Amino acid sequence: MKEKIILTGLLFLFLPLCGASADTESATALFSKGNQYYDGGKFDQAIEEYEKIVNLGIKNYQVFYNLGNAYFRQNQLGKAVLNYRRALVFKPGDDDTEANLTYVKLFTLDKLEEQKMNPFSNLLQWFLGFSSKDNLALLTSLFYILSVVLGIFMLSWGSKRYLLFGLISFLILFIISGTSLWAKIKVDSINYGVVVVTQAEVRSGPGSDYVLQFTGHEGLELRVDEQAEGWYRISLPNGIKGWISKEAVEII
Repeated sequence: MKEKIILTGLLFLFLPLCGASADTESATALFSKGNQYYDGGKFDQAIEEYEKIVNLGIKNYQVFYNLGNAYFRQNQLGKAVLNYRRALVFKPGDDDTEANLTYVKLFTLDKLEEQKMNPFSNLLQWFLGFSSKDNLALLTSLFYILSVVLGIFMLSWGSKRYLLFGLISFLILFIISGTSLWAKIKVDSINYGVVVVTQAEVRSGPGSDYVLQFTGHEGLELRVDEQAEGWYRISLPNGIKGWISKEAVEII
């Protein structure tokens, strides 16, 4: 596990995320104090300071990454997985976060075999997980602009072969990146969660009187498909579906 605690560039990192300079100064001070507690082995106090930043409405990769480290050191596996996943939302594909998440999941009890996917679906899932919406939107805009520019050149200079080849290429790239952006938006609209209690019952309906289907444990990741009063209808990686108490889950 990578024990790195992110320290530098605090003011510049928090400034775009805070509405007022007072919040910026407060978040910077809390972050620095949390790091001092962590370095001193006072992980409870470090968690408290980092969580205060989140309560200010600041959602930031550095904060979630450090929270994941601190929760793991306190053996709170569910909260560690949750915060590493939140960090990856803001910095997809980060090597340190991915490595720590993989390490923490070695200690979770539920080892569910994921449903098999075809190679294309696996590739698409990897690509969407590695790419951010901002990057995909930038690529889509770039390929669109290049296609328009080449189209204008063709109207002005005639349908030259190299211009036609370039136009077709950029149109194909525009379609691919635009489709990927649409897929990324759809994927990101799905809610995922993590079990953060020691164990939680997955039942066939939204109530404790329904049939018990599965007992999940701290750190189990799931997809939230629907919600009712006090309950989430979920899908597990192995295809099991059921209902779980909202109190047992935190949404990523």
